[in-house]
Amino acid sequence: MALYHPPKIITSNSAPAITADLAYEAHGKCGKTRILTSTNIGVLHNIFDAKAEGKGNAYKMVVLRTGDKAPNKNCPCDYGGVFNIIKCNNISGIDMMALLNIPITQPFELYGDFELVELSTGFQGFVVVLYMDCTQS
Repeated sequence: MALYHPPKIITSNSAPAITADLAYEAHGKCGKTRILTSTNIGVLHNIFDAKAEGKGNAYKMVVLRTGDKAPNKNCPCDYGGVFNIIKCNNISGIDMMALLNIPITQPFELYGDFELVELSTGFQGFVVVLYMDCTQS
């Protein structure tokens, strides 16, 4: 495991994320990783369906790259990818709807029990990593 180097100043905004990340590193070890991309490369790499794959749900979702094209012509500096579907067992559907069908312009991490994730292929270059097969160490 890589050494952890905390920021010099931990603010109240960053503390929950740092705590969650450290708890994940200390307890959650994931054996499988799935990378989703909105780029059409001839194979469907934009959908994760735990039931179809049979390898278990994903427990951590990381947006690595938001895309190649700016969804807002007035601000061409913001690149955005779009989630079509996110089905998560331990986050309410209403909360998950807040992430659907809007341009995601900043990378983020989200912990949950993800059963289904689908990226829109309308905005190319959106990259999401899902961690599966997680166990307690």
